[in-house]
This record gives sequence, C-alpha cells and structure tokens, in this order.
Amino acid sequence: MQCGDMVVYGIHGVCRIIDTESRTVDKRQVEYFVLQPCDQLDARFYIPTQNPAALAKLRKILSREEVDALLDSKEVKDGLWIADEAARKEKYRKILANADCAELIGMIRLLYFQKQQQLAAGRKFHQCDESFMKDAERLIRSELSCVLGIPQAEVGQYIYNKLEA
Repeated sequence: MQCGDMVVYGIHGVCRIIDTESRTVDKRQVEYFVLQPCDQLDARFYIPTQNPAALAKLRKILSREEVDALLDSKEVKDGLWIADEAARKEKYRKILANADCAELIGMIRLLYFQKQQQLAAGRKFHQCDESFMKDAERLIRSELSCVLGIPQAEVGQYIYNKLEA
C-alpha cells in the first residue's frame, strides 16, 4: 500500500493513505501510514507499518467488479439463519469486528429477509437484529458508495435489489 490508495480501516470505513510518517516510540523509529477518513476530513489515523495486527484491519477498497461478483456469490446468497439468539449475536459481533465485506453483506441479506418474514407474519423484528443490520449497513455504506459512485443513502437499496434479483 502506498500514498493515495483508498483503503478500508476496520470499523472506521473508507480512508485515503495521505502520507507515511516516522515517529520515535520507546527510543526507536516507527513508520506509520497516515490515514484520512473520507467522511471526517479533519481526523487522522496512524497505523504502524510493522504491526501485523493493525495492518490486518487495513485493506484496499473493492472494485466495482468485485462488489458485483460478491453480491452474486454463493458465499453471500447461501447463508443460513442462526435460530439461537445468543449464537447469532456472537457471530454477528465477530462479523462486525472483522468488517469483511462478504460476511457483512451476507449478514445484511439474512437479516433483511428475516425482517421481511417477521413483518409479513405480523411480528416485530428483534431490536438487536435491527441494530446489527444497521451497523453492518453503516460499515459497508461508505465503501460501496465510493466504489459504485452512488450516494450513501442509495447503497442499501442497491444491495437489496441485487440480492433479490
């Protein structure tokens, strides 16, 4: 990765690598990527370039072709609903923490269709599931908006249209 690259940094969303910087930490020089979040131009994140755990949260944004392939993939479309609420919460917390696009979209898909089933049956959708769905949508909204060239407000509908097709 290099200056100018658009990346996703964990739960912080889409950022641009705007610089590299060397700082002295505990009497040794440490190199950092300087990230600027696309939706917070006054914020900065400093990611040590030699820290595998920090770098694991950093990835290049997807291409349009990768997004469309992902939305059509078996991985996203074949997820199974987890009936046990505690197990579902644990799984969804891990997905949110990892911020993996395929897992997030698969999770959104499952929650969306579960919500439709609940409402059609005259039942309420669980608040925790609604919260998980909103968090997952928020995490991928900025990336897909950037990749697809559409406003963030339209990303959810784009995903649902592709998933229902």
